Amino acid sequence: MKVEESAYSEKITRALTSCQAYLEKSIAAAKGVSEEYDISVWHAAAELEYALFLFSLKNANSDVTPKWKTESTDRSDPPAKLLQKAQVLVAKSRASGISGKWLEAYKGAFAARHILLRIQRESAKKKRDLLKRSNSYSSSS
Repeated sequence: MKVEESAYSEKITRALTSCQAYLEKSIAAAKGVSEEYDISVWHAAAELEYALFLFSLKNANSDVTPKWKTESTDRSDPPAKLLQKAQVLVAKSRASGISGKWLEAYKGAFAARHILLRIQRESAKKKRDLLKRSNSYSSSS
């Protein structure tokens, strides 16, 4: 393995480890403070994006992601369940990377990213809806 590839591998593993920690915080915060939950989800997504960027550099000679299908999730799944699914995917991705199965690790991180993006979209939509309702109440008063 080249030195450059080894550096990518270490950085990817660290980013996935950090993502796992933020996912754990997100799951714990899902029951409590909304701001802490949002920040933890954002940090988890940012770490995952960084890992995916490094995966793309590591696999610069082939663009494999367009062929991948992401796991379908039930529209009614609550955010906590989606976070747990993402956590499992990130853990599998990290384990695959550690064992040298980098393409498999890339796929797991790619699938987890789609789940985190969905969580962020739904959270933003809820916030917009709450803001609209609060503005309509204040204007009708």
